Formats: sequence, C-alpha cells, structure tokens
Amino acid sequence: MTLVAAALRRVPVTVRIWSLTVLIGAIATTIYLVVLRGQAGPHVEFRLPWPVLAFAVAVAELRVVEVHFRRETHSFSLSEFPAVVGMFFLNPSEYIGALLVGSAVALIVGQRQRVIKLSFNLVTTMLMAVVSLIILYQFAALDGPPHERDWLAAFVATQVSTVLTAILIATVITVSGGAPQFEKLPDMVRFGSLVAFANTSLALLAVSILWLDPSLLWLLALPLLIVFLAYRAYVSEREKHERLELLYQSSRIFQHSPELDSALIALLEHARAMFRAELAEVVLYPRNPNEDALRTRSWHDGEPEIMVPVPAIDEERLSSRVRTASAPFFYVPEPGERTGVHLGMVSPLRGESELIGSLLIANRLTEGTTFSEDDLRLLETLANQAASALENGHLEQSLAELSRLKEQLRYQAYHDPLTNLPNRSLFLERVAERLADMSTTRLPVVLFLDLDDFKIVNDTLGHATGDRLLSDAADRLRNVLRAEDVAARLGGDEFAVLLDDDRDLARAMFVANRIIDAFRISFQVQGQEIKVGASLGIAVARVGTETADELLRNADVAMYTAKESGKNRVAVFEPTMHTAIVARHALSAELSKSLGRGELAVFYQPIIDLQSGIPTGVEALVRWRHPTRGLVGPNEFIPLAEETGAILPIGAWVLQEACAQAAEWSAFGRDGRGLSVTVNLAAQQLAEATFVDDLRRIMRETGLPPHRLILEMTETVMFHDTSTTIARLEAIRELGVRIAIDDFGTGYSSLGYLRRFRVDILKIAREFVGPADSQEEWAFAGAIVALGRTLGLAIIAEGIEEQGQLERLRGLGCEFGQGYLFARPETAATVTRYLEIELAQRSAPPATSHDRNSSARDIPATLPGHQAPASV
Repeated sequence: MTLVAAALRRVPVTVRIWSLTVLIGAIATTIYLVVLRGQAGPHVEFRLPWPVLAFAVAVAELRVVEVHFRRETHSFSLSEFPAVVGMFFLNPSEYIGALLVGSAVALIVGQRQRVIKLSFNLVTTMLMAVVSLIILYQFAALDGPPHERDWLAAFVATQVSTVLTAILIATVITVSGGAPQFEKLPDMVRFGSLVAFANTSLALLAVSILWLDPSLLWLLALPLLIVFLAYRAYVSEREKHERLELLYQSSRIFQHSPELDSALIALLEHARAMFRAELAEVVLYPRNPNEDALRTRSWHDGEPEIMVPVPAIDEERLSSRVRTASAPFFYVPEPGERTGVHLGMVSPLRGESELIGSLLIANRLTEGTTFSEDDLRLLETLANQAASALENGHLEQSLAELSRLKEQLRYQAYHDPLTNLPNRSLFLERVAERLADMSTTRLPVVLFLDLDDFKIVNDTLGHATGDRLLSDAADRLRNVLRAEDVAARLGGDEFAVLLDDDRDLARAMFVANRIIDAFRISFQVQGQEIKVGASLGIAVARVGTETADELLRNADVAMYTAKESGKNRVAVFEPTMHTAIVARHALSAELSKSLGRGELAVFYQPIIDLQSGIPTGVEALVRWRHPTRGLVGPNEFIPLAEETGAILPIGAWVLQEACAQAAEWSAFGRDGRGLSVTVNLAAQQLAEATFVDDLRRIMRETGLPPHRLILEMTETVMFHDTSTTIARLEAIRELGVRIAIDDFGTGYSSLGYLRRFRVDILKIAREFVGPADSQEEWAFAGAIVALGRTLGLAIIAEGIEEQGQLERLRGLGCEFGQGYLFARPETAATVTRYLEIELAQRSAPPATSHDRNSSARDIPATLPGHQAPASV
C-alpha cells in the first residue's frame, strides 16, 4: 500500500481526478446499457413530462444547505424529493436525462463550477440514478398506486445512494490531495441519511397525491419549505455550538502552554480551525521605540514562524490602522503589501492600559465562501481572550526572556563554540566596519594565521587532542593582543587578527613576531608535549579599493606564501603573490585533465642489492609531461593532486601501469625470479573502501604475482585513522602483497606503532644518508638498520649518490638501496635497456663492482640536478 500511495503522489492531481471521474462514468454507463436500456418503466396513468422533473431538480439544487469541513464544502438539498418522484413516473432514459440536465443547470448557473468538478458531480449523479433505479425495479411492484413494498424499495434506494455518494466524495477529496475524509465519513453518512429519509418521505407522499389527484400537489409546498428551513437552522445551530466549543478551548490554551511562543502557536492553529482560514498571525508591538515588533504565524500545510522580527515598514502599514481601530475590521492589503494575504480580518489586542498587538486571520479555505460579520464578532471575542491571557501571563517577562534567548542565539551564531572567539562572519563584519571608517593615517590590517603541521596532530593523536590544542592556541593568541584588537577563528586551524596600524606596519610586524615566538613554545595537551609552529600572512587595506573578503583573501595568500617559504614565519602581501596563487589554481585545473589527455607517465628507479649490485626491484614514480611547461616534477603537482582529490584516479592509474610493466620484467632480477615493483600510496587511496578489491582485480588482470608488489606509504598515511588502516593493511597482506614504510623516522611514529602495524620493509630517508665522512649523521641510519634486523624487516636506503655512502651502508649491513649512484628515474623502455645490459654483464665473465656501478650510471638522465625521487 505504501508503494501504491507513493506512486499516486507522483501523478498530477488533475490526472487523478479525471481518472476517477472517467471510471465512475464508465461504470454508470455500463450499468445503464446492460441493465436499464430499453426498460419501459413504471405502469402509470399519469405521465410526468421529463422537462418538468429537470426544472424541479435544478430548483432543488439551487437552494442548498452547506456544511463546511476546512477547504471542503458538503451540500444538502431537497434534491431527493424530485428524484424519488421521477422514479415512479418516468422511464429510465427520461429519468436519467432529466436528472443530468437539471443538475447541470444548477451547477453551472448557481455554483459556476469548473469543468473538472462539474464532470465529477454529473457522473456521480448518473451513477446514483442507475443504482436507485435498479434497486427500485428489483424490489418494487410498480403496477399501480404505491404501497408498502414500493415505499420500502424507495427508502432503500435513497439510503444506498446517500452512502455511495458520501464514499465517492470522500474518495475524490482524498485522491486530490486534501485532508483524508474517511474518518469524517460516518458523520457525513449519518447527516445525509437523515436528510434523505425526510426527503424520501415527502416524495412518497407527493407520489401518492399524484396518483390520487395531481391538483392537490400544492399542499406540499409549505412542508417542503419548513423542512428546508429546518435543515438550515440545524446547520446554523451546529456551527454556533462548534464555535462556542472552540472559544472555550481557546480560553484554556494559555493555561496549558506556559511558554509564550508555544501558547501563541497553539492559539493560532486553533484560530485557523475556528475560521477555516489559511493564515493566522499575531504581531506583538515593541515596548521600547528601538526594538522590533515580533510576529508569529501559523500557515495551513506550512511551517510556523515564531517570534520573527518585523521590518519597521511592514509593521507600520497595518499597525497605524490597528491603533486607531476600536473593533475588528476586514482587511484587504494594498498591492505588494503582505505577500500571500488576499482577504483577512484584523482585531487589536488591547490590554488594560495599552495596545499589545494585533491578531490577523486571512484567506478563507472553504471554496466559494468569505468572512462574515458573525466572523468579525467571533474574532473580537477571541482577541479579547488572547489579550487578557497575554497580560495575565506576564507578557513583559516572557518577552524579556525571548530577548535574552535571541541575544544568546546571536552570540552563538557569531562565535566559535570551541575557542569562544568570534567566527568568520563576525570577523568580516568588524573588518567591513573598519574599512567604512578608515582614516588616512591608521589603516586596518589583517593577520591570517595557520598552524603548521596541525593535520599530523589530528591524524596521529586524534581529533579530541586536536580540539584541545586549538583551544590552547586561542588562549595563547589572546595573551599577545591588546583589548582593542579583534581575534577570530575562521575554521579548522586558521585564525585571524584585525588591528590598526600605520603604513609602515611596524605594529603588525611586532604582533606577528610575538605570535610566532609564543607558538614556538610547546603545548602541553593531555599529558603530551606537542610542538606546532605558526605561519602568518599580513595584508593592509588600501583606501577605497578593497572589501573585507578581499582583505582577508590577501592575508590568506600571504600566509600561504609564508608556509611555502619554510613555515614558522611572516609574509606581507604583495600583488605578485596573488598572481602565483592564481597560476597554482590554473595548474590544478590542468592537472585534473592531464590523465585523460595522456600527459602522465610512469618512470621507474631500480632498487639494488647493495652486496651483489644486482637490481631486485624498481620504484614506480609518476611524471607530468605538461604541453607548455615541459616535464613537471612531482613535488610541484602531487600536493595539488592530494588537495583536489585527483590523486585517486592518478594513483589507480599508476598502480595499474606499474603492475603491468613489472609483469613484463619477469625475466630479470636475482636468479631470474622477476623484479618487485614498489608503488606509493596516498592516504586518500588507502581510505577508499573498495581499494582492496581494486588491488585484487589489478593483479588478476596484469598477471603480477602478489609477492612481487610492494605498497609504500609514509608514517603519516599509515597512522591516519588507525583502526581502519590496520584492517586495510591486514587485508592487503593476506593477498600476499608486502608493505613498506617510506622515510622511516621523519614522522611522529613510535616503536609502539610497529607492534600494531605489520610491515615488511623500512626505507631509510635520504636525510639520514649523509656525507660518507660524517660519523654523527650516520647514527640514525645505523639505528634504523639495527631496528630492522631485530624486527626481521628488510631495509632499503634512499638517496645514495656517492660511492662512500654505498660503502657505509654496506658496512652497516643495509641490504638494498636506490639513488642516482645507480640510476635516475627513467621510462620503462630506458630501464628495460638498463636491465638487459645488467643481465648480459652477469652472463659475461665476472666484472668488478666498479664496472657494474659504472654501467648503471651510464643511463641517461632526463631530470637535472640531485632532487629526491618523489612518489605518488
């Protein structure tokens, strides 16, 4: 049923109504053609002309009694009277035709119904006619003056028609998207059945008179009029009773809703139901001239508005009329005033000593009706109740509490909850105020501060520690500023300071250096000593040429320049800095398209067995052949790829290419067992839920044995989101793939992590492969080699460029190494030639180690200088 209802909701309302109308019409027509067509009708001496019946039906339908349910209006009339009479004196075709013609005239002339509603009512009338005739012909004799059997059949026919009509009306209202009517169906049937019973009784009396003497029919005029007036009186008394009940309920709302806002919403919802209105609104006028009026609204089928400040111009348009009014009045807004209000009633809310506010009821829901003088009087009573309840409910204290909550919400909206500093919105407002009142001597200056290496703290120690660090950093920032300076947290680990300074920026530089000095001192957070620096950018306003956003952006650009220059320093904004940032963004946009254009290439650097000099593997490194810049180094575009997310498709492509190439090098390596290939992973790749499945697929497609693939990652990548990482690494190792830690010893890892993370290889960073004659700088390399031996891990040294470094590493017992001493990163074709030469030398008579290393160095290099191999 839920799926059916959801499917129906997607169908337009008019389509639903027309579909139901066509279905009812088809059923009625089918019954007529199959059962009633050709029936002779009752055997009567007096034949009633069908136009007379049509006229009687039209008159009866024009004088209706309406009962209202929100938007819907249900009408009751004397229409059963001519309908029952016609059943006894017309054949089926004449009878149905008379009912349709009379009903159509009444609906078009009297109610001016739209085509869709008119069509529904006419097919419903036809269905009721054929159902009534079938019941009458089935049970009545119809062979002379009516008797008990005929009377009973007529009563059954009208009652069945009444129930069926109520069901169809409830159905079409529900299908059209109105409030579901089936809960109201018993009340509709009960009232309709009473009306039908009375009308049928009078109709049967008229039938009997027509059989006896048609000239006596006028005697029924007075009873019919009395019945019609009785219907109207009943409905009127019913509505009065409902309104009295609603007024009684409204007087209890403030007793059961101690909070002012909830009481007002309850009152307005109650008022909407009372007046069958779309909108109910209360405006509370301010007690002080500098305050705003507060408006609370309740919409039919809409979200309420609670205590919303009203613009002075909107409040004045209506309040000027309310202040001079002594009673409620009808309200028709001027063009452009109060959008959504078509016609309404307004009543002042007057206390004992002053005007409290106004109550507005607008837009009648019930189709074809409007507000009346009775509604105005009822509104006045309701408004008096509300005004008295507001005064007795300590309106002043409630409004004061609302004002306090409003200020609290405003404070929360403009301040950072973690550090209690102003947030970006408030900071930009303060900058805009200073810019609007800028003197020629003292200029607004913005300092943009970013913590250095804060991400590492979050990744290794967790976000709770990171949040505490940010709070302590904010306190430290406050301590170096004056009271008139404005400090703010912009988001993440970014802060900003607004101060005034001369054009020489002496004070700004002084404050910036004090901040840097303050942040050089380690933070003590949850028993741990954390050291983070700060990079600052400074931007000074130029008279009349910048907005607050532009000034903050300039300071941000300067901060980025300071960070690129080595961190923990200050940079003052220069226009050329912005140009560099724009160029960097342009490079980022080109990078996102580089893979599709075929501009990326995988280079390979051999990894050598340091004792034998035999290549045992390669490291896959990506390069970008830019169409205008030439060969772009990875240090320039890999950080961009990680920031923009382009690292995911690039990394997946490098992994596929490297595995396919390594599979082709199966004949090389020690004893022809094939070369291993090392591929670097970024944190984003390892975080992908499908990474292990993708890895399995790549090895299956390329045919590379798992033991020949090594996935290399830095300590920061491994220790990011440790629980997920451990599970992911275990799944990788179960495939038979080996794990290597790159640049071991340069991150924030501890030996405890090596117990949790199962790895196979440690790579000594080039920082620890120092000059051959420096004993002190080799201590760390020796410690890493010793640690690897103890844990049973293989060791690879990076950045080997001199023969002396090679001898040192051999002496320490390091197994493998890579660097420019052996070969630079090169294309697959160049590395293939190198491997073929190396394999041929091993097949030839033995050569010296010096000759072997020389042949390796003969590989042509395409990247100038001694830059470190960068990785994906």
